Amino acid sequence: MPRLKLTKSVIDALPIPATDIVYWDSGFPGFGVKVTPKGRKVFIVLYRAGGAGSRLRKYTIGPYGRVTLHQARVAALKIFAARTEGRDPAAEKQQARRRLVADRVEDLVELFITEHVSKNRSAREISRLLRREVIPCWGMRSVHEIGKRDVIELVTEVAARGTPSAANKLLKVVKTFFGWCVGRAILDLSPAKGWPRRRGRERVIGCSMTMSLPVS
Repeated sequence: MPRLKLTKSVIDALPIPATDIVYWDSGFPGFGVKVTPKGRKVFIVLYRAGGAGSRLRKYTIGPYGRVTLHQARVAALKIFAARTEGRDPAAEKQQARRRLVADRVEDLVELFITEHVSKNRSAREISRLLRREVIPCWGMRSVHEIGKRDVIELVTEVAARGTPSAANKLLKVVKTFFGWCVGRAILDLSPAKGWPRRRGRERVIGCSMTMSLPVS
């Protein structure tokens, strides 16, 4: 494999090969950029899983363009630092991907309905609310991808339809759902945490609008 002093201008000028080829950075052992026949350039890191003679592991940092050379070098340093701590970054990345696939919101919502909601007196109403509002919006996403902003936007959207009571009910249900996920060790922290229901008027802040919702 060729070795070059990788710079932005050097990477920009790399030719499109007939087969995948990796150009290793002569000044940073184990760090390189892979070029594909389609012209895609991807930063990678190669390291040994154990000591000398152990098998090599490849970690894909990301595509050039979305990731700058400087960002890729910083990421590579972190990967090598993790390796010195006895961790295997590539294996950790694979586990994270499997976790994302396994924890789809739609699947978890249906499990939540079966295990938790079905015991509630308002099971039918809560289930309908989850299936009407949460699943269409987040169903195909991993629960680990849902952040506080997603919760704010969803509740604000429901409030904007002119149904503030439904928005408050949805917020309560979503908080309970994420609390259930925390209780099952699926999440470490609920993205809806910090939104206590209180008497009077509850303020829901969206990305582009602020709306006061009366608590039912």
